[in-house]
Order: sequence, then structure tokens, then C-alpha cells
Amino acid sequence: MFCYVFYKKITPMNFRTIFKLYLLFFFVACFEKKSKTEYSQPSTENILQKDNRKSEKYPAQYELQDSVQLTHIKNTFYRNEFGFLYEKTIAQREFKGVLKDAEYFNGSIPQEIDPESFQQIEDSWFAKDYGNVYYSRPTSGGRQITKIENVDVNTFKILDGNYRYAVDKSHFFYETEKIKDFIPLKTEQIKDGEGKVIELKMKNKKVNLEP
Repeated sequence: MFCYVFYKKITPMNFRTIFKLYLLFFFVACFEKKSKTEYSQPSTENILQKDNRKSEKYPAQYELQDSVQLTHIKNTFYRNEFGFLYEKTIAQREFKGVLKDAEYFNGSIPQEIDPESFQQIEDSWFAKDYGNVYYSRPTSGGRQITKIENVDVNTFKILDGNYRYAVDKSHFFYETEKIKDFIPLKTEQIKDGEGKVIELKMKNKKVNLEP
């Protein structure tokens, strides 16, 4: 009896009907999944709008007349309403064919700078704060500040008479770059008659420092 009922249910006609219903269900499910995936992904337009909003929050600079949009932190450092850091600096700009000094707020600086402890190192183009060392030099576009990586702040110091050369416990530096293959504790610093370091010497290696 059981076999007869089972046989009656699974006739060729019933099988074709079940198969068609299965295919219909399969295609409907795939379409819904595709639609959900397409609608869940942001469009290119939305991405561009997001980037534009970011640039509006963190513009590369503010002009002097826009200072009302900034809050003074300390010395030459300011922040905008979104917490982005700026430094007030002077650039050479052309006015009616004549170059003149113009103040503006530069945002192209390391955002790690701590304004409270930041200070220029005397007689050099280096600066430091409580946690980092920077190469800080004047340019026609205003002061340029670049973070130097992997520096020991506590032992960092300028080589005698050299505003672009420095040393810490592990490395010598020329501006933002390490001078390779010279170990400070094993390197002799050769000085001229005025006490300025003019050469580094370690075993059979030496390097002349640029004036």
C-alpha cells in the first residue's frame, strides 16, 4: 500500500511540475540576493561626496582673514573646529608683480605635533616635542615641518656647528635621513679650528659633512 501511494505521487508529470517549481524558486532567490548586494554597496557618487566632506573639514590651509574659524592653542599653533592642527607661518607671495611676506595657516604639518611641548632646537633646523623629533626649516612657502622616524628624543642633539646634522644614541642624521653605517659610540667626530664637526670617521670609513 505504501509503495503504491509513493508511486502515485512521483509520476513523470508530477516530477516535471516539482522541477519547474524548484527552478522558479532558485531564480527568484538569486535575484533577491543580487539586488540586496547591489543596493548595499555605496555608489561612486556617495564615495566622492564623503571625500569632499573630509576635505572641507581638513583644508590644507586657511588664509589670515579666516582666523576666526580657528582656535589658538599655543605659540604659532591653531586648531579648526574638527581638531585639525595648523601652524601660522609666513610665505612669499606675489602682489602686483612684487614678492611680499604674507601670513597664513598651514595644515600640511604632522598632526602628531604636541603644541604644548613643541620647540625649535637652538641654532638648527630641528625641533622636538615630548615624543617626537622634527626637521623644521624655512622655505619660501612658509615653515616646513617633517617628522623624523625612529629617533630617541632623550639623546637627540645637534652636531657642533651644524644646523642640518644631528645624532642620537643609535644614528647620525642629515636633515630627515639617517647616515648609514656609522655607529655613534664607535664614530670619531672630526672638528675644524672653530669646533665645528666637519667629518665622521669610523674604522676605514669616513664621510665629509656639507657646509
